Amino acid sequence: MLLASALPGVASSQPPPYLLQFGTPGNGNGLFSYPLGAATDAAGNVYVVDWLNDYVQKFTSTGAFITQWGTPGSGNGQLNHPYAVAVDPAGNVYVAEEENNRIQKFTGSGT
Repeated sequence: MLLASALPGVASSQPPPYLLQFGTPGNGNGLFSYPLGAATDAAGNVYVVDWLNDYVQKFTSTGAFITQWGTPGSGNGQLNHPYAVAVDPAGNVYVAEEENNRIQKFTGSGT
């Protein structure tokens, strides 16, 4: 079976190329355990919510780790299975949580 190529009119047996990949399995800076949602801000920074690690991570547009926030729980600023993230034009970050049934608003640095 041939897969469509990234170049129009060219068939390939290889998957199409991608631009960038970052993160590896685990718990900690730059590591993921079930990343479910990602969003970008106006500067191109990437925010990723990690469902099993219960945190949000922020990366540059080239995949360099910037910061991380959130700890497991139900208090303010704590997360319990975050699954979606969005960023508004002012740079505020909205995180939807499955288990806490809420959306929390943070600054781009996690406050």
